[in-house]
Amino acid sequence: MILAVISGAALLFVATSIGALLVLLFGCVDGRKQSVLLAFSAGVMSYAVYEMVVQAHTAGDAVAVGGFIAGFIILSLVERLLPHLHSSMTRGKGDAKRRATLLAGTVTLHNVPEGLAVAASFAASPALGWVTTAAIAVQDVPEGFVVSAPLACYGVKRVKAVALGVLSGAVEAAALLAGYAFLYTVAGVVPLALALSAGAMSFVVLVELLPQALVKGNERFGGAAFVLGVVIAFGLAVVIS
Repeated sequence: MILAVISGAALLFVATSIGALLVLLFGCVDGRKQSVLLAFSAGVMSYAVYEMVVQAHTAGDAVAVGGFIAGFIILSLVERLLPHLHSSMTRGKGDAKRRATLLAGTVTLHNVPEGLAVAASFAASPALGWVTTAAIAVQDVPEGFVVSAPLACYGVKRVKAVALGVLSGAVEAAALLAGYAFLYTVAGVVPLALALSAGAMSFVVLVELLPQALVKGNERFGGAAFVLGVVIAFGLAVVIS
């Protein structure tokens, strides 16, 4: 199992890094493409949330519902300490270095619950662990690109923009390893950890990703990308299971 967890962490890191490296080829992205990428990521994450809630429900309604709500609220409170992702992307004043720092900090916040979600999934069962890993890895590619591309648009050197995107992947992998190490010693809280992670990821989807993905004029493209993300995540779950 430990080898599987390490492999999962490596996969998440590589997926995010690949997305970040695409900036070297494509540079900036327009609003519509960005919306499609964010919507796709939201769709994949939504299916992962569903899988985790179902597994957490085996411990009872109170754990599943209470943990889910608590996870949503906790990330909402933490988020208030950092600028929203969409605010950082659209900020028009201030130097590029400051904007890069703000955005990198926000994305790091988002990647922590994703890494913890995979950790909790592996702690619950190998099958759920790989389903969640595959889903998160698929959305990490466009996420890594969306992280780095706006920085390049701000005037940050592409190499530095890529480095920040890769760093966000490293944080996600580290959260996975640290989370699993903790849950390995206190297995009794695994269902609660699943519910908490699902709630936190739901906050990212509903508050950060979808508002950007479904901006006026991009609703149809964003909606289609969201559904595609759910379908692909479901397909991966079927294949892995």
